[in-house]
Amino acid sequence: MKGVRLWVIAFLAFMTNGAALAGIGQGSAGSVARSIEANHNMAHNIQTAKALGLLAGNPPAKRPGDFFGPFQVDCSVLQMCEVFA
Repeated sequence: MKGVRLWVIAFLAFMTNGAALAGIGQGSAGSVARSIEANHNMAHNIQTAKALGLLAGNPPAKRPGDFFGPFQVDCSVLQMCEVFA
């Protein structure tokens, strides 16, 4: 390698790692890769925590008002109030 190719490679290497070499680590390629990896790990851990909450051994969360209590029938919804009277 000589001439223009060498300078192009040197310029690209400096642009990718120059900030880290100068002591400003926030702009280096390695710090960008570390932050991407950290974001990926956090997203993976959140998905894992949600999946563990939905395992078969855990009962589903009860929401009030979803179902009538035992033996309670809303006859106005069924339109059969005269049958139950």
